[in-house]
Amino acid sequence: MGKHHDRDFKIYAARLVLEEGRKPRELAEELNISTPTLRNWVNIYKETNEEGPADSSIGFSGLSLKEEKDKIIKDLQEENEILKKAMHIFTKQPK
Repeated sequence: MGKHHDRDFKIYAARLVLEEGRKPRELAEELNISTPTLRNWVNIYKETNEEGPADSSIGFSGLSLKEEKDKIIKDLQEENEILKKAMHIFTKQPK
């Protein structure tokens, strides 16, 4: 069974291809997904976005690319803090 990625991740990957001009093959390898999967996400994004807002910087997630990046960064920072705390707890020497 393959991996399942959340909607935000798919949107982010599709936008990297469409708005930042990333090459699907290279990006797919970087994200550890198959190229056909990434192209499928891009096609779905294109279809959905055509019916959405006229502003191309806002997609069907309702957030601009910068807002999406900021959200991802914030989430990763929170996750990193949790992992640091867990690492501290597990590396304590028993008394």
